[in-house]
Amino acid sequence: MNAEDTNVAVVRRFLDEIVNGGKTELLGDLWADDMTWNGGSMGTLHGIDEFKAFNAANSGGAWENMHLAVEEIIAQGDKVVVRFTNSGKNVGAFMGSPATGKTATWLGIAIYTVVDGKITEGWFGEDILGMFLQLGVVTLPTP
Repeated sequence: MNAEDTNVAVVRRFLDEIVNGGKTELLGDLWADDMTWNGGSMGTLHGIDEFKAFNAANSGGAWENMHLAVEEIIAQGDKVVVRFTNSGKNVGAFMGSPATGKTATWLGIAIYTVVDGKITEGWFGEDILGMFLQLGVVTLPTP
């Protein structure tokens, strides 16, 4: 397995076991201690403890049957790019909005940097507006 394949395997394990599997105790196996998470629904977070605290306060219990599906994955050097679809039923408060009981599906792109078998940085863009529209949290103005 070459370096790019190894980096893809690290990112896939993060997505499968932590994002979809909820095994946050494995973060230390896959993340550098000073890892930085930039953007998406979580803002900017530094390190494992900050990620866990934010996740517990803002995502923990907010979603039922939450799943991230990898649509495409591309690796070059130390970068791994993932195009994904998130889906789940909103059953608890999320990003300051109360539970809606509705299901949403939204798209995103993530760019991970992997060094020595650990994720050191991640950049994320998600269609949060699309998710909030589906949940009925926001509406678009009518012409």
